Amino acid sequence: MLLLTVFILLVIIITVNKKREKACAALGGAYNSGSVVIIDAGHGGMDGGATGVSGLLEKDCTLIISKKLDAAMAFLGIKTIMIRTEDMSLDYSEDNTIRKNKIADLKARLKIADETENPVFFSIHLNIFPESQYRGAQVFYGPNSEKSAELADITQKTLISLLNDGNTRKYKKAPDSVYLMNKLSCPAVTIECGFVSNPEEEALLKNEGYQKKLAIAIAGGFIKYITGK
Repeated sequence: MLLLTVFILLVIIITVNKKREKACAALGGAYNSGSVVIIDAGHGGMDGGATGVSGLLEKDCTLIISKKLDAAMAFLGIKTIMIRTEDMSLDYSEDNTIRKNKIADLKARLKIADETENPVFFSIHLNIFPESQYRGAQVFYGPNSEKSAELADITQKTLISLLNDGNTRKYKKAPDSVYLMNKLSCPAVTIECGFVSNPEEEALLKNEGYQKKLAIAIAGGFIKYITGK
């Protein structure tokens, strides 16, 4: 019932697109967790990320979903920080190589988390695979906080429950190659929201209604995480 109530309220707030401050005031900070949710829209600027079968750019889709997630969290009275709110790379320099700029961008994202009190880190991404049949959102957790696996488990289950798309994927530890997840010391998860290499799922990821569902599921999972319900 808690998730159903959260779902209905968040559908309303994201649909009518009220301002962030009004949304937060409307609920009166009912879920003030003491944590600050850092929302990391993956890629951006010079780094487009994955490209879908019809041309969807990961960096554009992750920013849209992240903004909807920010609105949902604000409505629930949860403090947030957006890593980026536009199409940009952090700490970008024209004098640097592509590799150096990508490293600088990742380090800048890490610095934001390190300088935030009581952070919980959500990194929003899209998946891609050479074979087009694979689909389904999946959550990966960072190994440096004992709370990360719990957050990943709850988020994965909430995505499966609210999206109701037959997804059977399990949450997993982030590979060693994922820089942010392996450097962050706070509770941290990467959410691969779906496969842009799957034509049907890419079409869903471009759909505003589906983007809202993703944001609501992630926010609802966080409420379960902080309330234990």
